[in-house]
Amino acid sequence: MTAHEQWKQNTSDPLGLGDLGTIEPGYDGWDQVESALQNHHDGQQRWRRLGSWMAVAASLVLVISITLRNTENQISTKPSTPEFATSVTKFASVPVQDNIKALIGMSQNMEQQVKKLRQKSSSMPAEFAIYVAELEDLIAQVDNELSLAPDSIDLWGQRVNLMLDLAQIYQQQWQIDYGRMASL
Repeated sequence: MTAHEQWKQNTSDPLGLGDLGTIEPGYDGWDQVESALQNHHDGQQRWRRLGSWMAVAASLVLVISITLRNTENQISTKPSTPEFATSVTKFASVPVQDNIKALIGMSQNMEQQVKKLRQKSSSMPAEFAIYVAELEDLIAQVDNELSLAPDSIDLWGQRVNLMLDLAQIYQQQWQIDYGRMASL
């Protein structure tokens, strides 16, 4: 064997590992890690879904209460009779246009509040900024649909709900900032 052949043989497997037998690796635990991550992700999705349904329910209660308040102001026959949200006859007697006007007014008020809250908050964590960007995109989509169907009570209700969510994020950030300043 020449020196060149000997060098070539040593450089291709300098430690002589090619002569070793193969073994199967033991337990690695990656399946459990993947399962735990999937469970965590599923749990987060459940909480988001629950939170969004609660926001929709709260917004619906707000819309109904404002609608009923407008109904009381317009149709007031008995001065001190208690009214309930299940009172179908009163709710059905309010014209749809009045409901749309109430929602438009709420939307405008919420837009003013969001503008003020945005000015008050200094900075925002990336998580909040992502939610704000997503909500603003959804509002833009609803606005686009409203340009095609301006009398849609559902679209105005969605816009009010989205504005409420946006205002809540800014309110939470303002409270965090205020808490930091107060602790100084």
